[in-house]
Amino acid sequence: MQTQKFDVVIAGAGLAGLTLAMEMAERPFFRHHKILLIDREEKVKNDRTWCFWAKDEEPIPPVIHKTWDNCRFFSHSDEIPMHIAPYRYHMVRGIDFYRHAAERISEHPGIQRLVAPITSIETSTGVVHTAQGSFQGNYVFNSALTSLPLLPPADARFPEPPLSRIAEMPKDPHYTWMLQHFKGWVIETPEPTFDTNTATFMDYRLEQKGETRFMYVLPLSSRRALLEFTVFSNALCPADEYDREIKGYIHNHLDIKEYTVAETEFGVIPMTDFPAKPLIDGRVISIGTVGGFVKPSSGYAFKRTQRKMRAFVDTWEKTGAPDPDLFSSPKSFRMLDSIMLRVLRENLVPGDVLFSQLFRKLDAPHVFRFLDEDATFAETFRLVMAPPTLPFTKAAWRQAGNWIRGYSV
Repeated sequence: MQTQKFDVVIAGAGLAGLTLAMEMAERPFFRHHKILLIDREEKVKNDRTWCFWAKDEEPIPPVIHKTWDNCRFFSHSDEIPMHIAPYRYHMVRGIDFYRHAAERISEHPGIQRLVAPITSIETSTGVVHTAQGSFQGNYVFNSALTSLPLLPPADARFPEPPLSRIAEMPKDPHYTWMLQHFKGWVIETPEPTFDTNTATFMDYRLEQKGETRFMYVLPLSSRRALLEFTVFSNALCPADEYDREIKGYIHNHLDIKEYTVAETEFGVIPMTDFPAKPLIDGRVISIGTVGGFVKPSSGYAFKRTQRKMRAFVDTWEKTGAPDPDLFSSPKSFRMLDSIMLRVLRENLVPGDVLFSQLFRKLDAPHVFRFLDEDATFAETFRLVMAPPTLPFTKAAWRQAGNWIRGYSV
């Protein structure tokens, strides 16, 4: 079968791939580009939820399902006041984003879509092999395949990992390889129960078991809410532990006696400081989780992906050539993420203490600016000094040894 040629092949139609396709679809520069978007499945299921904070003036796709003006934060012992203005907290459902993307992409006459498993990518030639043939791109944007050990293999808890693993490399012990994993229940109550204008951002009133564990409560109406039990650790929990923790929280902290479970979701996000390599052999550019778009120390990706793609495509349109270096975060923030991950991995400061100290000593917008990588030097210094400094100094010293030996972030 003859290999079909395209200007651009986007391998993977998740958050990053669809965002890239939409950005290209709306710009005159790409009007005559021949573009192929490949994914192993049609995006017709509500398979995930993204949340993020944003100011009203920030450009966000018109797919927001719910917004909260207020948030609550609970340490293991008390509630810490959390005032998030001028930010608001938003939720996007996967299915709404997929439908919006499909509509926008359909307006571009040169974008074709293909549903087929991607089996391999030749980095030197830009040939993408699928179950329905091979396709070559002058540029290939890959968010579908990886050899990095970012996510656990498929099992009953996690039957469809979003990344396909190929010739997996071992975990380099000089880097942190943690997981953020969570199970969510959408519950419905017979009587009005929830404050629809207030989300619970983090609630650490759980047994930590040497890990970082919290609950997350997003009211969708007065009788309906998404509750997520979230863990930062090196491995997944036993399957029944997620349900047990959610049930206990509903009983012990929400004091809800009667409810039904309307929906469930399960997800895993990598938390690693292993350096992503956006450009390989001049043809394949890694994006999305494969390209390091997930913030290592928090797991947030939605607004971060919008920002990265908008800046990247803006520059491509202005200069006539893609510049994958624009996908990289400033080195100072990568180093701080690396130190924070080491603190969490080695439990030098328990995660509940670390995050409680941050939000107790600093206002929420300050923390949000740091996580968005918008913080000034002075703001970053204040944030670094907020948690217990000795454990962070120890982690920084150990990491510095790795960096000196050439294990960069």
